[in-house]
Amino acid sequence: KFPFNPKLGIDNPALCLGEDPGTDPEPAARGCLLRRDGNGNYGFNLEMETERGGHVVRQVVPGGPAHLAGLREGDQILQIQGEYVHEQEHIRVAQKIRASGSRLSLTVLDAVGYQRLHADKISPASILTNYIPESCPRPKLCLVRNEGKGFGFTASTTGGVRGTFQLTVEDGAAAQKVGVPQGARLIEVNGESVVSFTMSQLTKRLQQSGSRVVLLVLEPSAWGIYESHGVTPSIAFAETSSLPYRPRKLHLVRCPQGYGFLLRQEKCVGREGQFLRELDPGLPAEVAGMREGDRLLGVNGQSVEALQHEDIVRLIQESGNQVTLLVISNEGDRFYSEIGASPLLFYEDASPEKGSETFVVSECLYVLQVEETSSHAKTEKQSEEAQTSEE
Repeated sequence: KFPFNPKLGIDNPALCLGEDPGTDPEPAARGCLLRRDGNGNYGFNLEMETERGGHVVRQVVPGGPAHLAGLREGDQILQIQGEYVHEQEHIRVAQKIRASGSRLSLTVLDAVGYQRLHADKISPASILTNYIPESCPRPKLCLVRNEGKGFGFTASTTGGVRGTFQLTVEDGAAAQKVGVPQGARLIEVNGESVVSFTMSQLTKRLQQSGSRVVLLVLEPSAWGIYESHGVTPSIAFAETSSLPYRPRKLHLVRCPQGYGFLLRQEKCVGREGQFLRELDPGLPAEVAGMREGDRLLGVNGQSVEALQHEDIVRLIQESGNQVTLLVISNEGDRFYSEIGASPLLFYEDASPEKGSETFVVSECLYVLQVEETSSHAKTEKQSEEAQTSEE
């Protein structure tokens, strides 16, 4: 028997050695590494729920890659491949997952932990140990064209270590004109990581690039920050300010004559795309800023790049008397085809009404396929075979 101690207020000091069973553990993020199955699927849905915010895991397939990796119903996705995505556009986050290759690294927080942070108005970024601060420079994606005088840069190894290349940029040359920083760290060439390249392999890749090369580069001052946080910079991190074309968000309200455009499925080399044609002057589509030849990327916050023409038409029709479209110009579509990436990967909604919409988006990620590149070469016969729907 233990004597009562009025200062401690207990008569059994052993009781103070255990944790208070009524105290909830602090919210803690966890990592999940997924690999696509034989059909190219991850086995879960990603949803945006307006009343909750962020990107929520739903319909985890039992026994699928997501389930086996530890992903659970209601988990909140905070990071993709080490990048903080909680506050990014849902359609952009879905595209990052689609473009992740055969492996997908996620950092998630369970529903209970997220609700605690949300109720206390605490940012989920505060519980991440490898969070890259917003002030840190992001990688730049640069399309460099050889206009007869070369690309305008030379590469050298740093410290003689394989895969570590620094770029020396010539004043006034092609690379400098498109924003390649002096002394930049080279991360990717034409979508391929250089982490395992020797100098001879890099030289060969550049020679094989022909008249244009796509570089992913990073400011020299930022490399140490990424390295110290254990994050590998990739195309998903790329800043959008260096890209010449951006997706545009159009909000259309139907008038008695309709929306005033044709949605046309056109066959291109390697894929089919949905293009906006024959705009009627003065009708909602033209008034909202739609341009002839724009390519349709999304409807009401949902990507349509992998959908069939009839399904896209149905989405628009089911919207009622108004619809929100995400489009890219014909020139922009060509640009992103050249760099081998979807424009949705870099979409950021800067419109004044951001956050005012109330629709709920659901993107079925376990049926997403590996992204294909597009070409705009089209024969007359293919034009005749294109499907057309009037809106």
